[in-house]
Amino acid sequence: MTEKGAGAAAACRRAAGVLFLIFVVLVPGRAAAEKVLTNADGWQVFSDGRAGAFASYSYGDGHPTPVTEVDAAGNPVTISQPLEGGFRSVTEQQPFNPNDPNNAGKINIVRIRSGFISNVFGFGVRGPLTEWTKLSVYVQFWAYVENDGRQKNLPNQVDARQGWAKLEGPWGALTAGRVRALFSRGATDIDVMYAHRWGLGFPGSIDNRGPTLGQLGFGVLGNGFSSGIIYGTPNIAGLQLDMGIFDAVQLQGMGNWTRTKYPLAQAELTFQRPFRDGWGKVVVFGNGAFQKVYKDAACTEFTDAETGNIVPCNQTIAGAGYGGRLELGPVHLGLAGHYGQGLGLNYALEVSEAAQDKQGNLRKIAGWYAQLQVVVKKVDLFAGWGMVQVFLTDYDQLHKQADPRDPAATVFPYNVLKRRMGINAGIVYNASPNLHFDLDFFRAEALWYAVNTTSAGVPFDAPKQVVWVGNGGMTVNW
Repeated sequence: MTEKGAGAAAACRRAAGVLFLIFVVLVPGRAAAEKVLTNADGWQVFSDGRAGAFASYSYGDGHPTPVTEVDAAGNPVTISQPLEGGFRSVTEQQPFNPNDPNNAGKINIVRIRSGFISNVFGFGVRGPLTEWTKLSVYVQFWAYVENDGRQKNLPNQVDARQGWAKLEGPWGALTAGRVRALFSRGATDIDVMYAHRWGLGFPGSIDNRGPTLGQLGFGVLGNGFSSGIIYGTPNIAGLQLDMGIFDAVQLQGMGNWTRTKYPLAQAELTFQRPFRDGWGKVVVFGNGAFQKVYKDAACTEFTDAETGNIVPCNQTIAGAGYGGRLELGPVHLGLAGHYGQGLGLNYALEVSEAAQDKQGNLRKIAGWYAQLQVVVKKVDLFAGWGMVQVFLTDYDQLHKQADPRDPAATVFPYNVLKRRMGINAGIVYNASPNLHFDLDFFRAEALWYAVNTTSAGVPFDAPKQVVWVGNGGMTVNW
């Protein structure tokens, strides 16, 4: 090597060393694992949990209202109606305009709320069952900060969120009980780790209680918790496959999909590889869900006259999720997406008007999510964007009914949700591994498909709703 080349190589090594030193200085150890209460004969009794609260201010548009006009007899009649998918809350009054679905008053409310993760108490036992097998048992309870129905005299019920037993050995792991589901688990992890672990995000139920949504419902499907049995393969060079069967989901609603035969099947394949010298790591994941649903009691398939499609007695709920995480020192980036039918908006396979049309046909839904976090000593800075898109079925696009203003004409009766988009940003000050102060913001937008016109032939605007949220609070964990 020439003297010039050797000098360049030395400079590169020095630069790499400086960068590594910066990363080490900027990224302190934050882990605050569970607390071991006792340890005897290799068996541990441990606990983990958290407690805290947030002040949350929501301001924005009320949920769009039905559009009405006057018929020949002078009576108000509904011309189109926005379906669910927006953000319900009490609103301030304002002058009523029957021809403007966006004239629904303003949401303007301050709440004292739970965070994205509620107050939690967990308790577990683990130890060697045999020389080659480890046994773990864990239960977890959540308690909301908010009063039920905003009535402080009502009891605040405890939610038994998790409870499972797990066997681990060289052959892998077997978990049975109420556990985190697998579909959309990787995307939910991104939201927790890079954004709302110590924050709030979007409130979800603005008027009532609950843990909040964080980014869920805006490009992220929460994986949720369910009764299930999961087998996980051994970790081979960073690659691991989890496969599970879970209690089947009923899709109640217009389709009457209340009968099930077989469990809900889910799986997630994960690859994780740390970089040398602790610079960071890369994680890639893919997951999926599959389940059949059936109509209750007697059912006969028929061909719909408007669409020409067969209206079935059973349908398939199916979806796929994908994404990954990249950590380079203080910079953390997560990307995720999902696609499928009958998936819902907030949580995977939830009952929702967005998941099926008025004939019960399952709608296709897709979501995309990007989240960035930068860690500077004790401070976490984060910002993210996500969007979920709902696609119309043939029934949505072709079904019409008589126009009450003119019996010779027809109109589309419903505005179907087209998309929801959410933007988050915030800062967390980690005063210690167990004390965290959060200030975060969220912009939520819902947009519906536009339908119909006024009696003068002027198209109605597409219903739209925008809500701004600001949150601040404190969490203590152990």
